[in-house]
Amino acid sequence: MIRPDTVIESEKSREDKSRNLKIKVITIIGIVCALLLAIYLFCVYRTYNNYKVRKTIKIETGTNSQYQAFGEFVVKYSNDGISYINGTETIWNEAYEMKSPIVDVCGDYLAIADKNSNTIYIFNKKGKVGEVNTSYPIIKIEVAQQGVVAALLEEASANYIELYDKEGNLIVSHKSLLSENGFPLSFSISNDGEKMMTSYLSIKEGSTENQVIFYNFSNVGKDEVDRVVGTFNQYGETIVPAVYFVSNEDAIAIGDNVLTIYKMKEKPTIRKEIKFDKEIQKVFYNEKYVGLIFENSKGDTPYKMEVYSLSGEKIMSKEIEMNLDHVKFAGKNVLMYDDVTCELISLKGVVKFKHVFTKQLDAIVPMESTNTFLLMTKNKIEEISLRYSLKSPVTKNKQTAEE
Repeated sequence: MIRPDTVIESEKSREDKSRNLKIKVITIIGIVCALLLAIYLFCVYRTYNNYKVRKTIKIETGTNSQYQAFGEFVVKYSNDGISYINGTETIWNEAYEMKSPIVDVCGDYLAIADKNSNTIYIFNKKGKVGEVNTSYPIIKIEVAQQGVVAALLEEASANYIELYDKEGNLIVSHKSLLSENGFPLSFSISNDGEKMMTSYLSIKEGSTENQVIFYNFSNVGKDEVDRVVGTFNQYGETIVPAVYFVSNEDAIAIGDNVLTIYKMKEKPTIRKEIKFDKEIQKVFYNEKYVGLIFENSKGDTPYKMEVYSLSGEKIMSKEIEMNLDHVKFAGKNVLMYDDVTCELISLKGVVKFKHVFTKQLDAIVPMESTNTFLLMTKNKIEEISLRYSLKSPVTKNKQTAEE
């Protein structure tokens, strides 16, 4: 016969074991959460005060050479030619003579043209695939991910926006009379080459009027007049000098003091329009974010940077000391630089890296790794990785790297 006190002790023992197990589980979960939080905070708030040169590639010195990220590495171009470097060697090069080369890249394709001339070259990572000879001088070009090239052309009384396939054959030619639509300030095509947006400026009864027009070159737009699928004229006299397709379905228009975010799956709609009480100085973007720089009249520093998601949510607002020549996204950071100064700011507003180089830079190109960059100079390319220290803060003039 089992005694009652034995049963009570057995149940109490099981309860104690269950309670102890729960305590252990909660403790382990707490430790794991604390570790994950520590790792997150470390990644978000760590700063870099040094860098290591991982690879150096010597290149031929060129006059006024410029660089553009392409493929696994970069292309180097100037007035007399372009070459693709894949990290160890030059894969291809093409000689030409251009007074003012302009370049655009999308996916595996690159297009380069001589502004105010009539020639466009189309390349992929293996070399030249096509060449376009336009009827009128080129103002701007864009290339899509399958090699389709759009060009804005100008003549005395009209402008043309023409699309060519990668072999250089004309696909679409759209004529815009200055007396009707006005002057096209900017245009952009989607990554798939099927959609286009254009900002037109016209003068009516002595006042300026700006409108943004969307076109669809797929079956969706075939029954529309001139393939126009959307017209937006809410800008009035506000000038809209820049429009960009940032993906196949997302587009932005930048006015003097307004940011409009459009959604266009087939036909466009306004997702968000944000008006500012100050003039936009610079704009930069990628497929997720739009960044703006303004003069800062209210704060202690001369400039202010704001970053928005493509839904219109403000992600970051930060006062900055310098409005450097070049600004772009580098992953979840903003990279700013000029010929000697570099600053890297996270989307949390943390200054991750700040450095003044002793050598003159032509360009800084972010790589896929968040802390790896290419430093371009006149005669070499350096692949660098940033290093961090928990003890030493990043300082503006600290020369800690091997230069």
